[in-house]
Amino acid sequence: MKTLLIVGLVLVVSVSQAAVLRVASDGTQPYAVVQDAINAASAGDTILIMAGSYPGFTVDRKLVLIGTGTGIGVGEGVLVISPVWVSAAADSSELRSLWIRTAAFHASVDSLTAVLRIQSGATRVFVWRCFLESNTAGNYTSAAWVGVNASADFVQCTLWSGSVDANSTAHYGLLQKAGSNVTVRSCVIANAQFAFYRFGTNAGATLTVQHCLATCSLIGQIPVYTEASGVVENSAFMAQAGYTQTYVNAPNMIYNYCAYTITSPPGITHIATSTAAFVNMILYNARDSDFHLAGGSNLIDAGNPGSPNDLDNSPADIGVYGGQHPYVDGGVPDYPFAVQVEVPYSAPLNGTMRIWGRGRVGPGY
Repeated sequence: MKTLLIVGLVLVVSVSQAAVLRVASDGTQPYAVVQDAINAASAGDTILIMAGSYPGFTVDRKLVLIGTGTGIGVGEGVLVISPVWVSAAADSSELRSLWIRTAAFHASVDSLTAVLRIQSGATRVFVWRCFLESNTAGNYTSAAWVGVNASADFVQCTLWSGSVDANSTAHYGLLQKAGSNVTVRSCVIANAQFAFYRFGTNAGATLTVQHCLATCSLIGQIPVYTEASGVVENSAFMAQAGYTQTYVNAPNMIYNYCAYTITSPPGITHIATSTAAFVNMILYNARDSDFHLAGGSNLIDAGNPGSPNDLDNSPADIGVYGGQHPYVDGGVPDYPFAVQVEVPYSAPLNGTMRIWGRGRVGPGY
């Protein structure tokens, strides 16, 4: 990590005493297991997780957990090899740059066996740049589950169901229960017959999907099957040729400026496309695909004209690299971000105050 110095005038000062705890599976940091660091942490603390392999864990208080990314090379990334729970007591927690890969079936009564389980009542849970992978062959696999009256934001994530089999029958991306509020931005939902699905019933839920990509192989695709109300826009639904795409199971959802391969969503703003619109689209494989738009793709600048421009100030693209929060390869951004900020107790009147922030100030660490 580099150190970032910010100098400016401040009228009101807020002081945080949050600690930073470090975890490394090779024993080079104070904690070798993520759960041990969680148990030692106080609400509001940050846990930094070094590259390595770890068992699953339960977040039971407000914490920020940050990994080194989702890469799969030697020494790269944080791999969690069993499910992760976020409990109702963990409001406003954040998970960043973690690869969670485990055999996860969705159960017959409750989907608490998803790769990531956000329990009923947990609110304002942020999941950023995480790679959620169910490495289970067969039906009824799921990547993430959001419980009753919970709320969660998924940004720049991959939700990959059934990664060890190309048959996406009854694979689920994100499952949502009644009263929950979910926002999904710049995410890949890979190899799922149902990208967004109600679990049982989800009356009273809301769902916002922006700049996402849903893929499905070897079966008909139902991108959104929900009682939730909300909007899907600037997103692409990619299904295997010769099969079907169905949208009648989401009566309260509005579709704006989406791309499709077989059947258009409701509305008149959508655009037919193909896998050739992407650099390397493999419907059942999120890891080996390259979801950047190919040169000359008909999805370039094809998003909702009312959407914010892309980061290069061009009109919004359809897909995960469009918009203000484009997908991040490998789960680690190359733009500045802070993991710790230290603010003095006071500053001279009409003077300057030094605020020390620890994090990334540019490409690299």
